Amino acid sequence: MTNPYGQQPGQYPQQPYGQPSGGFQQPYGQYPQTPGYGAPQGYPAQPPYGQPQYGQPQYGPIPPLPGQAHIVVPGSQIQFPHTPPLVLATMGSRFLARVVDGLIIGVPLTILIVILQFAIIAGDPSSWWIFILFLPLTSLSVLVYEGTMLATRGATVGKNVAGIRVVTEQSAGQPGGGIGGGPAFTRLATMVLPGLIPCIGGLVELLVILSPFFDEQARQGWHDKAAKTYAISTKAMY
Repeated sequence: MTNPYGQQPGQYPQQPYGQPSGGFQQPYGQYPQTPGYGAPQGYPAQPPYGQPQYGQPQYGPIPPLPGQAHIVVPGSQIQFPHTPPLVLATMGSRFLARVVDGLIIGVPLTILIVILQFAIIAGDPSSWWIFILFLPLTSLSVLVYEGTMLATRGATVGKNVAGIRVVTEQSAGQPGGGIGGGPAFTRLATMVLPGLIPCIGGLVELLVILSPFFDEQARQGWHDKAAKTYAISTKAMY
């Protein structure tokens, strides 16, 4: 009887060379593709060479935080994303502005206190305690005068004389624009309200006024940092 498979008794069926048995055929030298070298099934392949991988630190210049300026020249120039470089106000001009504003506020208050003093002495000397009510009057006057002008115009009379304008990121590109009520009164509250603290209040207020000297990058005082404001020069540079 002839074997239909063409094999002699006792021999196994022959397979073509290089092909596995069981009917599975695959070209020689080819293997199933994997997502990436060394990557287990179910995970994405590794990114191409030169591209950052997840979890690796990135290097390069760090952009400034929202509301903060980019330092172009430390202690001299800053820049916001929508403005050209802005020249920072010098400490001499800031001192001049403070003196002029101090005279504008201080002279009327001094006249008022002197008149009140003579009135009390001529009337009822036991009413001296009324002077206690005038202790926060200077701080309140600064808040009203300077806060209103900075909020609407970005400068007080003294700052206009000294060629200074206080700006935020939003107002820096608007010539003559104010910084708004929030930044204006935050800036002044940080500078003025510590003066109401008994005994050490005057020292704290003095340190706040001198704090721009402590910042060599943008000449921001502590009150400027609290309100995210910058004092820039409005005078032409030659």
